[in-house]
Amino acid sequence: MTTIHEQAAVLALTRATHGEPWFYTARVILDAGGALKLLDGGCASRDEDDRAHAAAVAARVRPADLAWGREFIAAMRAGGVHLVTVLDAGYPGNLIWAYDRPPFLWVRGGFQAGDHRAVAVIADHDIGHAAAVARALAEAGLVVVAPLRGPVDAAVHRAALAAGGRTVGVPAGGVGEPAALGEYASVAERIAERGAVVSSCWPDTAPGSRAADCARVVTCGVADCLYVVDGADGGPSFRHVEEALHTGKHVFVSQRLHQEQPWARRAAARGGMTAVEDIDDLCLQAVNLVDMAPRTHTC
Repeated sequence: MTTIHEQAAVLALTRATHGEPWFYTARVILDAGGALKLLDGGCASRDEDDRAHAAAVAARVRPADLAWGREFIAAMRAGGVHLVTVLDAGYPGNLIWAYDRPPFLWVRGGFQAGDHRAVAVIADHDIGHAAAVARALAEAGLVVVAPLRGPVDAAVHRAALAAGGRTVGVPAGGVGEPAALGEYASVAERIAERGAVVSSCWPDTAPGSRAADCARVVTCGVADCLYVVDGADGGPSFRHVEEALHTGKHVFVSQRLHQEQPWARRAAARGGMTAVEDIDDLCLQAVNLVDMAPRTHTC
């Protein structure tokens, strides 16, 4: 089990990551075999840029930063939020393989073994179809992952929970920031009771473009594959597809989306995308896909 000292070091190193993507820090922490080892100069990467990044962030961390990290973790635990870092066995198994994995996640609720059998449901407008898909996936025994940003997402979570399933909700902001959940705070509470509300932002992060980018990485990363209901070129669904395909996740789309949106056909031409006939077809293919390969992490 990763100690609070190790977790505090992950937080301190991330906070010391000035002007660079956080996943650079996650990578060098893993290369070093731990955050404390990285602070002791233990970066084992053969990449010159990674070694330079490791040295730079480690040099910025002081003992007071580690004390701050321990106090921060304890305070969040007292509020019902726990920390999962890339060094923890509980870090999601699907996400650990992503090149842009975040160094940590703040979680209300919790992950379970088997949560890698997860499908993200992404939709911009069609509440009825999105909810029907979520219900069917939950009844098929799959975990449903979805953002938590608007009425369509809330309907996805409610439908999966009503079917007895587990869901993972990803707000576009921090788990401790009321504005990140807004009117969907009650939905978040229900999700946490049976699944997890997860963010890779600092807990007090307000919604914004960077927070939305982080949420998209987590949504696509935690899921084994995605199903996209609808969406216009350049919109939220489009950006989720770009992230998923870029990180090697398979994407399923509705026949209607494939037929009506040129961007979906362009994405399909790159490979890694399947247009399904209906919800039954999606469930069959999704179950087959998520059960193809075992995961090394517990979830």
